[in-house]
Amino acid sequence: MDTRPPETIERQGTVVTTSSRGSVGAVAVWGAALLGLWLTGRALTDAGAVVTYGSAPPFMGYLHWRASVGTLVAALVALLVVLLGPRFARSASWVVVLLVGWTASAAFAVALATTDGLRALAAPLTHDQDYLAVVPRVLEDPAAFVRSYAENALDYPVHVRGHPPGMPLLLAGLDRVGLGGPGAAAALVILVGTSTVVAVGLTVRALAGTAGEDTVRRALPAVVLAPSALWMATTADAFFAGVLAWGVALLAIASTRSGRAWPWALAAGVVLGLCPFLSYGLLPMGALALVVGVVTRRWVPTVVAGAVVLATVGAWAAAGFWLPDGLAVTHVASSLGRAADRPYLYFLLADLVLLGALIGPAGVGGLVGLRRLTREVQLLVAVALGAALVGALSGVERGEVERIWLPLACWLVPAAATLADRRAWLVAQAAATVVLQVVLVSPW
Repeated sequence: MDTRPPETIERQGTVVTTSSRGSVGAVAVWGAALLGLWLTGRALTDAGAVVTYGSAPPFMGYLHWRASVGTLVAALVALLVVLLGPRFARSASWVVVLLVGWTASAAFAVALATTDGLRALAAPLTHDQDYLAVVPRVLEDPAAFVRSYAENALDYPVHVRGHPPGMPLLLAGLDRVGLGGPGAAAALVILVGTSTVVAVGLTVRALAGTAGEDTVRRALPAVVLAPSALWMATTADAFFAGVLAWGVALLAIASTRSGRAWPWALAAGVVLGLCPFLSYGLLPMGALALVVGVVTRRWVPTVVAGAVVLATVGAWAAAGFWLPDGLAVTHVASSLGRAADRPYLYFLLADLVLLGALIGPAGVGGLVGLRRLTREVQLLVAVALGAALVGALSGVERGEVERIWLPLACWLVPAAATLADRRAWLVAQAAATVVLQVVLVSPW
């Protein structure tokens, strides 16, 4: 009598897990949806509808094949991760695994970006509609910039008017200490953005213990190779992802420590308090922090961190920027832009499919076997998916989520741990990322 568990069946001597078969099916459906959205988007564009800029809907950008030395370096990094990553991630010490994962993520993201040359690393940040364009004005009088921000927002570049004043102030501060310009801004984005590997890993381990550490180790190669790497080196949203991830990580550490927790809770509050003033989109995404209290049932650190966040909101209000006013102005700005004319139903589906594009085949396939992971990871994934669904249903996020949803994607890719025993999934993950970089010219 065959006593093998029901998860496996044997065909012609090969053991195939039903979760793997389901994962292949999920990826096939996702790929078909992406193709269908591209064809539909092109048809809508030809009919005169406003969809996206470029020829690659639902992505922002153009379809144009190109390759360079940077592409070859990216392919080499991917090959090393595929061949050596799984064994290394399971055998090396925990700290080394996280640091090497961070380094590999940064190297992969930078190599991908340099497909269009070294200047491509900072090029998106130097666009006249990005944050650096307003830094000279901020430097003239930072206090006046904050006080008049809501009043003057519609006069600022597109990315500035669509966000709170935190990022322009941060870049102006770097300029004041001699770290101004696109190079320093790009370095900040890359270092903080790719550090999500460490922050998410620490969070999962803190909440789920040794089982969480095993999940992180198994998922790490797929995390490094995820297509989200295409935007991790070239957009401020990668920086936002890092800030939110570290806020959640500090709160998780505070809520699971046996000793004094309040310093960690205060630090978590300070970091999480930055989020609403970097991107309004981080407000619903901040629900990830609540998972910590739900899992640990220790709400005091969360209350302490929340108090610091509220104090931060009050401090900004005292400085002249009231968060609800900023939200109202941004709503007005979005209603005046071309994004407001984008078809709601098209992007309701497109935004969710693009989230799949960020986490790649291994991430999409891994979600099928999510029930095999710990409850803590399941909750983090569920909240991240819920935040994306709320954003899509609201109609506020109509496209451009390749960058906007970076703070959510990093919490979903650990689901790839369910497929870690099959190297073919890592090959698919790497191939999807490199091919997408070669054929898609993105504005970020």
